[in-house]
Amino acid sequence: MEDKCINCRYFDNRSALIESAFPGLNSLSSAYGSVWAESGICSLHELFLSPWRRCKDFKQ
Repeated sequence: MEDKCINCRYFDNRSALIESAFPGLNSLSSAYGSVWAESGICSLHELFLSPWRRCKDFKQ
């Protein structure tokens, strides 16, 4: 398993979580789309980011 954000315990890309973190986003449609795709929120760093990034704090 690669040590990328998408595989990290701190990464969460559930649409419901992203929509609650960004009020009004779902009025545009959904948190999942061609622009957001698999992006998510890092609960450790409190960032919205690409799932393909890497960081020294990766935890499986």
